[in-house]
Amino acid sequence: MESQPKGDRSGGGGRKVAAAVVDPGHREHHIIPVWFFIGVQLLIYGVLIFASGLLEFSHPPDTVLANLHAPVWWGALLIVIGGIYVYLFRPGRK
Repeated sequence: MESQPKGDRSGGGGRKVAAAVVDPGHREHHIIPVWFFIGVQLLIYGVLIFASGLLEFSHPPDTVLANLHAPVWWGALLIVIGGIYVYLFRPGRK
C-alpha cells in the first residue's frame, strides 16, 4: 500500500502548475482606463455645481461678484471636459 502526502490529492504524485488550470478558451481581459472614471467624476461634479448655480438665480448670494454666476460657468466647463474624457476613454473603444 502506497502512502501519499497529505496535501497531494491529485493521485499523480506531481505538483499542478497554474497554467494547467487556466481555461484556454477564455476571452481577453479589457482594462478600463482610469481617465474614463475621472471623466465620469467630472461629469457628476459638473452637473451638481451647475444645478447649484441655477438655484442661485432665484436666491443670489451676498458676495461681491455674484452677478458673474461662477457656478454656472464652472459647472458647464466641468460637464464639457468630463464629456470629452468619457467619450475619448470609453470602454470598448478601439
